[in-house]
Amino acid sequence: MTMGRPRNKPFSPSERRYLCRLDAVDSCTQTRITWNKYFIRHVEHELESGARPVDVFRSAGVGPEIIGSKRVERCVARWRKEAEKERDGQ
Repeated sequence: MTMGRPRNKPFSPSERRYLCRLDAVDSCTQTRITWNKYFIRHVEHELESGARPVDVFRSAGVGPEIIGSKRVERCVARWRKEAEKERDGQ
């Protein structure tokens, strides 16, 4: 297993340019990625189909080597929680 990106390391200008060119990303700063809503829905659908989060992110060009494994985990957890709230009508 690869360790991926160190936690809390800011994205460099070249990393930000790369991330911003991806369909999965709407914008990127040194510390934050704003994900495209269609990518979020795609991730949710793929996870429901049994895919591993890391594989879905890698297929979009944003594996843990680039954004860090913790960021992948936290995004998935946050999106699942938001989807659950929507289903519950909150």
